[in-house]
Amino acid sequence: MEFDVVVVGSINMDVVVNCETYPKYGNTEFCQSIKMLPGGKGANQAASAATLGKKVAMVGSVGNDSAGNQMLENLRSRGVDVTGVMKTDKAGTGTFIALVDQSGENTMVGTIGANEALTGQDIEKAFANLKAKILLIQMETSKESILAAMKLAKQRGMYVILDPAPAGGITPEAFRYADLVLPNSQETEAITGIKVTDKESALLAAQKIHELGVPNAIVKMGSKGSLVSQQGKITFVDSIQVQAVDTVGAGDCYAGAIADALIDTDDLVAAARFASVAAGIKVSRAGGQDAIPTLEEIKKYQGLTIG
Repeated sequence: MEFDVVVVGSINMDVVVNCETYPKYGNTEFCQSIKMLPGGKGANQAASAATLGKKVAMVGSVGNDSAGNQMLENLRSRGVDVTGVMKTDKAGTGTFIALVDQSGENTMVGTIGANEALTGQDIEKAFANLKAKILLIQMETSKESILAAMKLAKQRGMYVILDPAPAGGITPEAFRYADLVLPNSQETEAITGIKVTDKESALLAAQKIHELGVPNAIVKMGSKGSLVSQQGKITFVDSIQVQAVDTVGAGDCYAGAIADALIDTDDLVAAARFASVAAGIKVSRAGGQDAIPTLEEIKKYQGLTIG
């Protein structure tokens, strides 16, 4: 089967806790709400690209449990093909708990679960039945599966986008197979050792990333914007100004939007502007995948013609 984008990555059940402030160590406190939502960086990115109108396939692993069934049904309902998602009895579906405070910032803790069970053989099996223009991948599945997917994608001429997240899961070898990387400030520091606080430090970090063999990089700085380094050409892209309500999944929305835009244009700066608007709208709303904007909503911003 042929797709625009294939996403290899994590599929999780997210437990989102909204609270005024983070609880103090050892305290028991009341919160505003607790919601169980579809999540996982891979699933979020697949949902983002599909919501924006592209034909998307998901490759990953869930537990043979009710949470796994719910996550698969959710992806199907969003138009994502899940033929390449494996079910395993070795572990339960990945589960993360996110605490979101009144400023919209989030802190997460969780278990990778079935995502870690994804093997290189699983990747080969899934890729045998699909073709795609772009591979979008993160680092929340096994190292074996990440490298297998990136190598196969390069062999097949796919454009490989690596979202090197989370920072604790970074696999240095993966950078040699990436055409584009999309680190946020924390991930950039983990990769390069450079603490990104402004345009100058972002530029130094991008240069370090290029030294790893990556031709293109977008260093994301949240509300401060992003630095696009495309084959050595540097452009700074502003974030749109919004009142942040919930930042959970914003980076995933951005990555899905980048993949979506690069199906229609080879202009990475234009794609970054498109993704910046998508992520900005996302953080202005409460919720997970349901808060991902549509293509029509993004097009309402003047000057955006991608898609």
